[in-house]
Amino acid sequence: MSILSHEKVIELARKYCFPGGIKFNLPKDPWTVMESEPGFFVVFEDAFSHGLRVPVPSFAISALRSFGLHPSLLQPQSWSFVMGFMVKCIESEVVVTVNLFREFHVLSASPGKRGYFFKSRLGAKKLLINPTKSMKHWKGRYFLIKNLPGFTAPRWCDFLETHPLNKRSRLSSTEKTDLGRLLSLEAEEANSVVLEDLLIQAGLSVMPGQVSHLSDADDAPGGGDSERGGNRNRSMPVVAGESCIKTSSPPFH
Repeated sequence: MSILSHEKVIELARKYCFPGGIKFNLPKDPWTVMESEPGFFVVFEDAFSHGLRVPVPSFAISALRSFGLHPSLLQPQSWSFVMGFMVKCIESEVVVTVNLFREFHVLSASPGKRGYFFKSRLGAKKLLINPTKSMKHWKGRYFLIKNLPGFTAPRWCDFLETHPLNKRSRLSSTEKTDLGRLLSLEAEEANSVVLEDLLIQAGLSVMPGQVSHLSDADDAPGGGDSERGGNRNRSMPVVAGESCIKTSSPPFH
């Protein structure tokens, strides 16, 4: 069960400028976060300090779908790689694609624990240097967005066969050109790339006052859901051949 309060999520919504129309709740049943219902997206508080913003960018959704990764299984610090990669591509006028992301990053399982994280691909030039080391107590600080348009999470899995998921894909001619641009860049520390001012410059975050905030009525405690903004993410295709082993214990036990 999440240890966040309704008031804390309201505070996060104000701080990170959630647009109007997004509904959230704090699930009392930890099994809820494992569901793959349309629009359900699990958000960990610590992900915000690593660059995640609402609405979730369509590239981030595409990456989750391509890796067959339920958002509740991605460690918060990995958002530095996802969002940082977007910043680097946008700054370099490169079209952000999952194929290019795989050229630099791979998905890895957390040793002895549930969950996965992105890291730099061994033997490849580093675009982003690893962010913070393993974080503690992050699993208990989460909330659930209930109406993220165009998103249905992959099935919650205890085990993903990461080797085929990390296999490079054939690049298009445009991607090959864009890869050359990215390879010419100097590596940067991942967390320094997802600072708020850089996210704003890249159009991945907004300054307070640029979008609708919560009304006074939304501040009232209780109720279950609070209203936030929509997202223009398009629906992503289901990943074929997802490997899944059902678990017998709650995800955040």
